[in-house]
Amino acid sequence: MNRSSPFRLRAAAVTLAASACLLGGVATAGTASAAPADTASVASRAITATEMATFLGSGTGGTQSSAITSAANVAFANAQRAGWQRSQCYLRASDVRATGSGWFSAVAEVFCQR
Repeated sequence: MNRSSPFRLRAAAVTLAASACLLGGVATAGTASAAPADTASVASRAITATEMATFLGSGTGGTQSSAITSAANVAFANAQRAGWQRSQCYLRASDVRATGSGWFSAVAEVFCQR
């Protein structure tokens, strides 16, 4: 199943939100420079925007830890398909449940930031 399109859409929304924050920061810096302060120091301040995204994955396994590992690998793969490097992401949360047949089902959430 190819899920890269919704994740790209989500990443694009995050990028737009970050751009809006960046524009808001520029407006704030512009109003701050209206004061009779040193305008060179205001202009030299760097304004940064952070891009963030969350990816989900599900998996199964014979033990709780193997189910979580499987789900995390799927979530990391989804992040990489959306253009994120694995070093920019970490496993934020996971949930594991017994399926009743001796197997476990898990869901993992990976958070990425750059």
